[in-house]
Amino acid sequence: MRTYDVVIVGGRPAGASLALRLGAAGMQVLIVDQASFPSRPAVSAAFVLPHTLELLDELQLAEREYAAATPKLRRFNLEFARYFRTELHFDEPIAGRNYCYAIDRAKLDACLWNALARSPTVTAQSATRFAGVELSRPGELHEVRLVHERKDLTVRARAVVGADGRYSPVAHAVAAPVLVNRTDVETSLYYAHWRGVLDYAPGVSDAAHIHASCDGFSFVFMPSADGETMVVAQGRSDRYLAELGTPQEVYNHLLRARPLVQRRLRDATQVSPLSGIKHMGNKFRQAFGPGWVLVGDAYHQKDSLDAQGIYDALLGAKLLAEALIDWQQGQTWQAALTRYESRAWAALKPMFDATMDRVKREIYSVPPPAVARTVLRYVLTHPAYARRFASVVTRRLPPDKLLPPRILLKLAAQGALRHNKHRLLHRNQPSSTDPLSV
Repeated sequence: MRTYDVVIVGGRPAGASLALRLGAAGMQVLIVDQASFPSRPAVSAAFVLPHTLELLDELQLAEREYAAATPKLRRFNLEFARYFRTELHFDEPIAGRNYCYAIDRAKLDACLWNALARSPTVTAQSATRFAGVELSRPGELHEVRLVHERKDLTVRARAVVGADGRYSPVAHAVAAPVLVNRTDVETSLYYAHWRGVLDYAPGVSDAAHIHASCDGFSFVFMPSADGETMVVAQGRSDRYLAELGTPQEVYNHLLRARPLVQRRLRDATQVSPLSGIKHMGNKFRQAFGPGWVLVGDAYHQKDSLDAQGIYDALLGAKLLAEALIDWQQGQTWQAALTRYESRAWAALKPMFDATMDRVKREIYSVPPPAVARTVLRYVLTHPAYARRFASVVTRRLPPDKLLPPRILLKLAAQGALRHNKHRLLHRNQPSSTDPLSV
């Protein structure tokens, strides 16, 4: 029976990046995944923002490979129903980049999996399912049961890592308690890949397009690999699931019912099956116990509104790798993993809270038209807001510093002044036919 320092269940960003870091430290690692690569996960309409690219650099992944034939997105065009539009972008480069990608997860995950071959101490085995674990006393070897190509396989390991997603079989097997669970702001999300989607505006093909319809739903167009565009329809779960029809019929109806969304799909064709999730979880599980530890979505998951999922997976894996290396070098399991849990909580919980607040504010709440046309417009179209928001989503600015009261009042006042000045300068010109013009 083969023996390893660590068995990692799950070979996508969290698990594969963890294995790369542990392999670089010389640890004996077995990593398994029930999928074969290249393949997309069941659900992932993923932005990879500049701070995520920075972590991929640390793993020595080639951007030209995982982002092959994928356009660099240099701006986000936000539409707030028919009230106003604004542009967000990355003014300050991170790791030399002021762009992001709507990544093809099949390419990214295959690059991570293939990189495992670099390490002689890492064994990567695809098409292998986790079937259970027998945990021994601390300091002893645990037996991990696997199924590889319909054949039972048992290995021993000093530690077992669940990097196996939001429905983690490892978390279930060890009965990992759920410590935080926000069900009051659940959303449902469905998406598909399309061809022939019209540019957001003439000559503007390097932009993601976010349409918040202020009625419990939000829509995102993400130019992705090989000429395809991911089109996402997200909404509060109670309203999404109250729609009549199959998921595909509901998705089609939601797109057609909003002219500012439908206009881009006029000549487009859906080229992939619909993917999605009925209830997007917002939770933290207990991070570790005797001989086991969780990372990525198995440990922590939240709404995708702020596009932090892959970054959180890679960051959590980095923090866990440091803890497991300390353990390998003589620190006690309890001390090393307590430090991991503490650092992961400090890194992830503030953004979790901010995302929950944003879902409640932007999807679950309907702003009065007068507020949307004035205060919201004045603040969200202010260039300083765009800079601060970009700093928050790239984790350069703590989320609670986005709009403290002093900044909010300042931007609202300056925004009102800018708006009224614009109106005065253009009062004698013909009115625009664009309902979203400033």
